Amino acid sequence: MTLFKRLIPRVEALRLIEEHIKPIGRTETLPIEEAYGRVLAKNIISPMDVPPFDRAAMDGYAVRAEDTYGASTHSPRRLKIIGVQGVGELHEAEIGSGECIQVSTGSPLPRGCDAVVMREYAEAHGEYIEIYSPVYPGANISKRGEDIRRGETVVEAGVQLTPARIGAIAAIGIERVEVYEKPRVAIIATGSEVKPPGSRLKPGEIYDINSYTLSAIVSSHGGIPIRIGIIPDDVEALEKAIGEAVEGCDLIVLSGGSSVGTADLLKGVVEKLGHVIFHGLQIKPGKPTLFALIEGKPLLGMPGYPTSCLSNAYLFLIPALRRMAHLPPYRPRTMKARLSRRVVASTGREQVLTVRLIDGEAHPVFKESGAITSMSEADGYTLIPIGVDVLEEGEEVEVYLFEDI
Repeated sequence: MTLFKRLIPRVEALRLIEEHIKPIGRTETLPIEEAYGRVLAKNIISPMDVPPFDRAAMDGYAVRAEDTYGASTHSPRRLKIIGVQGVGELHEAEIGSGECIQVSTGSPLPRGCDAVVMREYAEAHGEYIEIYSPVYPGANISKRGEDIRRGETVVEAGVQLTPARIGAIAAIGIERVEVYEKPRVAIIATGSEVKPPGSRLKPGEIYDINSYTLSAIVSSHGGIPIRIGIIPDDVEALEKAIGEAVEGCDLIVLSGGSSVGTADLLKGVVEKLGHVIFHGLQIKPGKPTLFALIEGKPLLGMPGYPTSCLSNAYLFLIPALRRMAHLPPYRPRTMKARLSRRVVASTGREQVLTVRLIDGEAHPVFKESGAITSMSEADGYTLIPIGVDVLEEGEEVEVYLFEDI
């Protein structure tokens, strides 16, 4: 049995993870309809003006502005309608003095026109209209290039593609974009007692929870989960699984085997294959967390208990994964709430206290590290700092909200 040499605080662990995790450089080209949420790898430069022509910004009548000067309710200006132009059309005639063309929003501005009179300020009488309010050159017109200029950077590399950014790319006629590949994350569950859901349990066996919670976390934060399977408590089997993961993935995440019991083999295997950065945290739950590098690939060894594994995934796996995927840092939404009851904290360790929010109160739901309902019944968590022994009933705490969906 190997004891923890030194427990490090959460902030130091995050610093070490950030220091050793690098964003991946591989890219791929995707159709824009498949690019939502991906991170752009190259600037998008517009090859054209948007709009590509002067166009009507309102339904109404395209006119020469000077023909409307002096128009009022009592003294309207009378113009002849020489045509009707819809969206996607361009009337063949060029209007002259005293003439106009009926236009729709978005249609090209007919030749000879420099303004559009809104329909609300004109009244049709057969082939003529009467205009009751003057317009000036440029009125109710979207000028060519007003939205995007040719040669302009429309979307910068390194940003995540939102619906609006995809729309801007579509507006300039680009149908495929180069984005960073998603990190491939190997997920390995360990433990001879752990069995896949759907199998029949023997006495002493339990179902695999962590592979599924970790896969959901990876999918939610820009990665591709690769479930390697369940590895028994066997050194050779664990070495083989890690070796395969290193070959085909960017990040390896294991659950179980990182504590200090006789069956907890991970640290020894990792030391043989690579270099341990830290092992053991000043945090509850989640003390036996390990971070290492194997052939340059980062490895996170999570505790086997489901609550410890999932809470530490929020604290450490998400920041690591998002950095690797070029995504912006994870900033969970927070809110203030008052504790519904007194809480006695863990001595000497920062504590992650899961809570459920009911009528503005934070109700602690943590049961034990092995109880997944400590997380499934929670709306979020609060962090109790090292050195704080007790939180009293009614004390205000900051709650970090779970928002995976």
